[in-house]
Amino acid sequence: MGRLSRPPNPTLFRLVYGPQLASDRSLVLPYLLRIDAAHVVMLDTERLLKRDVAAALLRVNREIAVRLARGHDVLGSPPTHRGLYMLYEQQYIEHLGKDAGGAAHVARSRNDINATVARMRLREEMCGLLSVWCALLDAMRSLADSHRETVMAGFTHLQPAQPTSFGHYLAGVTSELVRSAEWLAGTFDCVNCSPMGAAAGFGTSFAVDRVQVAELLGFRTIIENSADAVASRDYLVQVLSALAVLGTSITRFATDLQAWSSAAYGFLDWPDDLVSTSSIMPQKRNAFVLETIRGEAIHSIGALVNTLAGMKNAPFSNSVEVSAEASAHVWPALSAGRKALELLTLMVQQIEIRPARMRAFLGDAGTTMTAVADLLVARHGLGFRVAHEAVAKFAAERNGATSTAGSGAPSRAAPCPHQPLATAAGRCGRTPGRGRRRDLRISELGGGPRCTRPVTTRTMALASERRTTSRRLGWDPVRSSWVNASRDAWRWVHIS
Repeated sequence: MGRLSRPPNPTLFRLVYGPQLASDRSLVLPYLLRIDAAHVVMLDTERLLKRDVAAALLRVNREIAVRLARGHDVLGSPPTHRGLYMLYEQQYIEHLGKDAGGAAHVARSRNDINATVARMRLREEMCGLLSVWCALLDAMRSLADSHRETVMAGFTHLQPAQPTSFGHYLAGVTSELVRSAEWLAGTFDCVNCSPMGAAAGFGTSFAVDRVQVAELLGFRTIIENSADAVASRDYLVQVLSALAVLGTSITRFATDLQAWSSAAYGFLDWPDDLVSTSSIMPQKRNAFVLETIRGEAIHSIGALVNTLAGMKNAPFSNSVEVSAEASAHVWPALSAGRKALELLTLMVQQIEIRPARMRAFLGDAGTTMTAVADLLVARHGLGFRVAHEAVAKFAAERNGATSTAGSGAPSRAAPCPHQPLATAAGRCGRTPGRGRRRDLRISELGGGPRCTRPVTTRTMALASERRTTSRRLGWDPVRSSWVNASRDAWRWVHIS
């Protein structure tokens, strides 16, 4: 080939050319055929090729594409070679002779061809991944809508915090997933630009129509600067960055689902065909798929770091270090990300929710204590910190009483658990029996003009036994020991 008089060194062939061809046959050749056809059409339009030569080249192109689609080995298996493109061009030469068979390579280089293949392949991979994400979004939205009134405990620092609904939680997770996917989709325009016509990175002396080739290949525009067209792979960093954020969001969601499916919570589960068991512990039902999801979802983080490291200090021109080695990490990352999304979609679609367990946990977790403090502020005019401290003491004494009773220790006379609340109310001039109700509204506390409901509507409803709101949320406060205790405490400070 050209000035080279020897075939590749056997070790070089074994380590580089041989293995690369195996993947290029299926991952590169289909795009190369499309690029070749678009380029020949443009050369014919611009009268840079004779019409009969262009027709012959397109005929061979079509024959190779048909044979490839049928699973034939269109390139053969020579004992030595210098990569896919030379074997591909040799097919044309064998059919049409060296003069006509090699004519298609006018005004182009492997540099702009490889850059174009990378963008076309990435474009399709992104569309496939975003399609799977849309399926996950539909599943999340449907599940959230079905459980908008399924009450559960919200958590902070892995501790029960305040009442929420499973639908509210799912809507929050979905919001973050939407932002991440929008970022990923936003990189598509950057990817969808044609490098063809840049040749080796310095343009060509032929009057080619780069826009026509771009349109034939489905690109939205061309990359104006020829050096940028072949040297840049920054778009891979953008795609991997967005994918890393999306993957991180997925891992957080999967962690919550696995925790809540454990025996410690029992909020949710999956059918037998989506869990595993133990080889030694017969009682086990392991949601191992969520662990697989977390592992696959973060491949993009490693790929991002490797891609950046591979580009560091590389010259700004065509370079195997950038175009092949650094760029290679994006493909397994995209595959792993898609796998994680598909598995998560399946888990969301097949999830089994246990509302009764969620309600039972909520009733025992003390998650209404913030509402008690809010009520003391809204109806009795206490400063929030005073109310907070009073309710904290009340909760501590309740927890202490529960722990003592549960441990079987001898019972001892204890002060009234509601005394901290009564004392706090008295310090603010609100003694039991003389409390004055204050119906504050959100707008008076700095809320917007549309916030016209009383402060903490759901909490006030629980306190005054307006159970309509509670039943709408899916749980009866009478069945919750903590809500019962809270109501008693509110009466103790005379909420009239």
